[in-house]
Amino acid sequence: MASTETHAPESAPAADLPLERADGIELAGEYKDSGFKTPPWIVRRADGQVIQLPRLLYLVAEHADGNRSNDEIGSRVSEAVQRGVDGAAVGMLAENLRALGVLAASDGTSPPIQKSDPLLALKFKTAVVPERLTRALTTIFRPLFLPPVVVAVVLGMVALDVWLLAIHGISPGLRAVIYNPALLLALLGGVVLATAFHEIGHATACRYGGARPGVMGVGIYVVWPAFYTDVTDAYRLGKAGRLRTDLGGIYFNAIFALALAGLYAVTSFEPLLLLVLIQNFAMIQQLLPLLRLDGYYIISDLTGVPDMFSRIKPVLQSLLPGRKPSEGVTELKPWVRWVVTAYVLTVVPVLLLSFVLMILHAPRAFATAYDSLGVQWDKLSAADGFLPGAAGGIQLALLVLPCAGIALTTARVGGRLGGAAWSWSDGEPVRRTGLVTAAAAGLALVAFTWWPNGEYRPIQPGERGTIQGALASLAEVPSGRPSLTVERERELGGAPSERDVRRGAAERNPVAAGDGTSGVTEPESRPREREPSATPTPTPEAEATVTPEPTATATAEPEATATPEPTVTAEPTAEPTATSEPTAVP
Repeated sequence: MASTETHAPESAPAADLPLERADGIELAGEYKDSGFKTPPWIVRRADGQVIQLPRLLYLVAEHADGNRSNDEIGSRVSEAVQRGVDGAAVGMLAENLRALGVLAASDGTSPPIQKSDPLLALKFKTAVVPERLTRALTTIFRPLFLPPVVVAVVLGMVALDVWLLAIHGISPGLRAVIYNPALLLALLGGVVLATAFHEIGHATACRYGGARPGVMGVGIYVVWPAFYTDVTDAYRLGKAGRLRTDLGGIYFNAIFALALAGLYAVTSFEPLLLLVLIQNFAMIQQLLPLLRLDGYYIISDLTGVPDMFSRIKPVLQSLLPGRKPSEGVTELKPWVRWVVTAYVLTVVPVLLLSFVLMILHAPRAFATAYDSLGVQWDKLSAADGFLPGAAGGIQLALLVLPCAGIALTTARVGGRLGGAAWSWSDGEPVRRTGLVTAAAAGLALVAFTWWPNGEYRPIQPGERGTIQGALASLAEVPSGRPSLTVERERELGGAPSERDVRRGAAERNPVAAGDGTSGVTEPESRPREREPSATPTPTPEAEATVTPEPTATATAEPEATATPEPTVTAEPTAEPTATSEPTAVP
């Protein structure tokens, strides 16, 4: 009789839970008035990262409510797109969405997704004003965006500028401040107050359009302290609403200036008109389409491309002879592609030139900071009482910030470019040799211009640090001291330190001023920050683009803001790969 063997049935693997969106995911809908041939759909993660998805992936995320099976989701998606999408296809698309942090993991958890770290993003952000208080503030100021009020403010600002610049003039206020230096502190306080009011303007404009502004806070943009406002939710709005949000800060600068003019009418206090003039400069600065100033976001929203900085690499590659444009370029509408290309060709040289000039003139900045540290230390040593001592200590700490920022920016840019170039040359001996040679030449140039050779002298009173002077200094690189040539040092009477002058150990040349090549200053930017993201490999079916926090605004003193950043493209069939921007305030 044949024996019969009985095998215990193998335990079946636990079935995956139904697809469900990750915690904190917000579905914002179609990106209206976009500059893409096929408009993307917007999803916002709990960490503030905004992701652009094709409609197919968006529909899967929309129906993934934790109750429907893959087949049920596929049936609903098929009905919406008028093409067959079965349960297996839904499972494949779900993996792509999980990689982007849109869907929860198969066990139902929502593991954190690492955010990309764009070069010119706002760092060390600290929320100061919670969302609830932001909402209360925007409720108070919301009527200022009523059309009749806007017209009155614009006309009033034009009339004020005509009166101030063509009739009254600014000399009385300037003279009052020069003869009473203590008023400079009051002016600084006014600038800080105006900057905070600027950010409230962005938040109020966002709220007026129907979106939900978030927290307001402070951070560091490149090297400058900056305010920011989270207006990422403005992505829900159409072009008009987004542009209103972009211009809201400048509009509030005008309101602030009119309020100062009213105060002047009552008090006749001339320094108030200097603050009005500063508001004009701040508005002009913010309109520049560079870095992450308001002008950048205005161009971004006019074209409907929320991640302009992430387009730099594909646009530059598309300009190479014989190089086929990548999808990051071809997916744009023709007129938008030309605008973005013009923007890239303008911004990239400006950024490179700014970086080079910052490196060449760093010795003067370091020497000035060191001299000022000595002056402040002398004051601190002679301070009588806690408050003067505490104020001196704070000033000492603040003096370190710009120099630390220069060093940090140099390290970050060098690290990013070096890492990308090393990957580019991997497995290519000729490329690697050229890369190493170029890197060695760059380091040798920095060492040559930074090596102490008499140029470590503080910036003197009267040195203007103009653009033409900075550009002229490029011709002095072979001397090894472009920031302070021997001839310029002689004109400046040796460029003595302030500490030595105050101690009587040196005297200043009274005619040492003019358009020297020292003291190059970078513009204070007002980034509106948007966090960038990672880029998964594309497929013809669907691709997802993660766009950094589109509308967080940051403003640096005197002005700066923070809204969107680079993009992440994800394709349903491929694993995403992180890509970071080339790039905050001002």
